[in-house]
Amino acid sequence: MIRNVLIFFVVTNVYLYRKLFLGFGSGLWNWLYLPWAFLAAALPFASRMGMFGSGRMSEIVFALSFTWVAIVGMACVGFFFMDAVSLAARLVDGFTGASLCSRFFAPRKCVPITFFLIVAVVLYSFYEAWAVRRVDLTLETPKLPEGVERLRLVHLTDVHIGGVYTLGRLARVMDIVRSAEPDLLVMTGDLVDGDMSYREREAELLTTHGAKYGAFTIAGNHDFYSGINQAVQFMARANLSVIRDSRVDVAGIAIIGLDDPAKFGRGVLDGEFLPEGVAFPDDRFVLLLKHRPQVLEGTEGKFDLQLSGHTHGGQIWPFGYIVKWVNKHVQHLSYWGGSAVYVSNGAGFWGPPLRFLTPPEVTVIDLVKRQDEPKDSAKE
Repeated sequence: MIRNVLIFFVVTNVYLYRKLFLGFGSGLWNWLYLPWAFLAAALPFASRMGMFGSGRMSEIVFALSFTWVAIVGMACVGFFFMDAVSLAARLVDGFTGASLCSRFFAPRKCVPITFFLIVAVVLYSFYEAWAVRRVDLTLETPKLPEGVERLRLVHLTDVHIGGVYTLGRLARVMDIVRSAEPDLLVMTGDLVDGDMSYREREAELLTTHGAKYGAFTIAGNHDFYSGINQAVQFMARANLSVIRDSRVDVAGIAIIGLDDPAKFGRGVLDGEFLPEGVAFPDDRFVLLLKHRPQVLEGTEGKFDLQLSGHTHGGQIWPFGYIVKWVNKHVQHLSYWGGSAVYVSNGAGFWGPPLRFLTPPEVTVIDLVKRQDEPKDSAKE
């Protein structure tokens, strides 16, 4: 993993340096860029070695370093598209004998324009990471308890409290949660991402959710990476009920919560299975909370709604295509074997405080009573 990150960092920085040199030539930036690039490469490893302690400073250094990695990656994607356009223009010149390339798409002329477009995209990405939106969803079901016509769920996932995720960002999220007046608040992992021992204000803010029947959460991979014991303690201080490979019945529905497979080790990326003793009742609505957006084999049709996160929708376009290749479910609603699966973009971010074309969200889901039996609308 470390080797792959270093290779990516070196290749992208060399490519970006060459493009900037082509467009702007030598200058003061030329003497500042390389030292800063080497420093940015070293900071994450220095942070993980404890050179900045184990508290907030270490988390901030780590997040800022990866912000630079993300910006370099976004810049390289921009210049790659520029190179593709320039190459296409030269091919057109070759076939037509015109001078389209030299007049409009010469690399030396395109670099400054592309650079300022990249700066605009990066600045917008900082804004989008802050601009949490509300997403509303309505699902009909005949399985609500007698006398209940609507049950409102608010779904939070991938908040990633830690690093440069500020109290103000969390306050914005909780404003949306409270305004929805939920019956239940459910979270599907990665609530924390760092040392939670000093995050008392964040814990207190989470207690203001206002859900009628309480708040329930499961553990995602970063909750385990941060130390599951301290993560669970933080959740308890935030008045969240943690469901770990078990089932609870509340508000007339069954909620099944599964641990992320990261509990078996940091490098575990798969190997998910349904724990023994976890059964899906058929006499009530079954809500399955599962961090990673894969449907476990053999569970299709046994639950009514699975809520997941983990992917962040790719977080920064076009990296979502890679995420989609790894995960069958990336965003939004789908149906598998008669069961609904909703994957949220998440309310936060991992690493850099950047999101591009994948806005963070708080999902408000209304379960509405339907009297007739649902038709088979399963699809794959």
